[in-house]
Amino acid sequence: MNQQLREIVDAHPVAAFFVLAYAISWVAWLGPILDLAEPFGTLGYLIGGFGPALAALVITWLGSDSVRAWARQIVDWRVAPRWYLAALAVPLLVVALTSVGLAVLGTSIDPGLLPGRVSLVIVSFVSIALVGGGNEEPGWRGLALPKLQEQYTPVSATLILGVVWALWHLPLLATGATEFHGLVSFVELAPTTGVRILNIVGVAFVLTWIYNATGSVLLAIIAHTGFNTANSTLVPLPLEAISAGDSTTILVVTTVVLWVVVAVLFVATRGQFGYETELDEATTQTYSHRSEVQK
Repeated sequence: MNQQLREIVDAHPVAAFFVLAYAISWVAWLGPILDLAEPFGTLGYLIGGFGPALAALVITWLGSDSVRAWARQIVDWRVAPRWYLAALAVPLLVVALTSVGLAVLGTSIDPGLLPGRVSLVIVSFVSIALVGGGNEEPGWRGLALPKLQEQYTPVSATLILGVVWALWHLPLLATGATEFHGLVSFVELAPTTGVRILNIVGVAFVLTWIYNATGSVLLAIIAHTGFNTANSTLVPLPLEAISAGDSTTILVVTTVVLWVVVAVLFVATRGQFGYETELDEATTQTYSHRSEVQK
């Protein structure tokens, strides 16, 4: 039975990963969905966030790839400084252009609010990196993306992963007042769900570019955290006064800006998003060859 399971995982690693990630997260999220008494609700929410990482660990261990090689990507900090800058600057660029877009649409923004949010930004960045989004990346970019890119183009691989990643969030929407990349929305879910999916897929393309260019899941964690932090703290509006309508407008404008950035990256990289042409040799060998390193 164990051997059969390993053969299935080796034959369909991405499908197995997706199924297990969904199973872990969605079962754990039954706590907040059913409004269980604390600490079970919060604990379920936190455990669910680690579903992709836990699934990636299990699938890597069951398959023929090296757990050590998979884990090495997560802490690989030895990349050119410009990529750290890119991982932080692109989310800031998106939120800055979003703010401009909001102003054009007539929303009264106040950049003077931002200096007072420095401590909030720092605390948010650390917490999001650990438990609020960054902790997903060992699964999404650490396993699924490189495996998908063995079979599909970077664009197709990212579209598949982006949609799966977006739909993975659906149980959280069932709790009513939900948080989407830091933006609280109390409006009906249906009208904005499609935009939410487009937004997450757009972020997926940026993370594909960052990962392919560096081979580092750590840089994907930083970029993912940057998006969540920027969206939740750096839109120059009073956080306590953001209405449902404001949240929807912010979501739509952010999504449009994201896809403009994606289009620029597509042209600049000729549709490769850093794959092969910028990925160093050590990284390309991580998942394309069977590792002999003992698990």
